[in-house]
Amino acid sequence: MQSRIIRVLPAETGWLLQFDGLDFKPQRFTTMEAAIAAGWDMARRENAELHIHRQDGDVHLRSAWYDPYQDR
Repeated sequence: MQSRIIRVLPAETGWLLQFDGLDFKPQRFTTMEAAIAAGWDMARRENAELHIHRQDGDVHLRSAWYDPYQDR
C-alpha cells in the first residue's frame, strides 16, 4: 500500500499542504497555523501521516493518525 502523507511546507508566499498518495491538489494558506490545522483535519479524515516542515525544509514533526474504527 502506498504511503499517505500530508506535508505542511513553506511556500514562496505562505504555507502549502501537499498530498502524497492522496488524490488532492495542493492547498495554499497564509499562515503555518492554518495549514497545520487543515492538515490535521485532513489526516484524521484520510487516515494519513502529517509531516510538518520547517522554513528550511527539514521535517519538524512527523505524526501518524490511525483510526482503529475506520476498518470496521
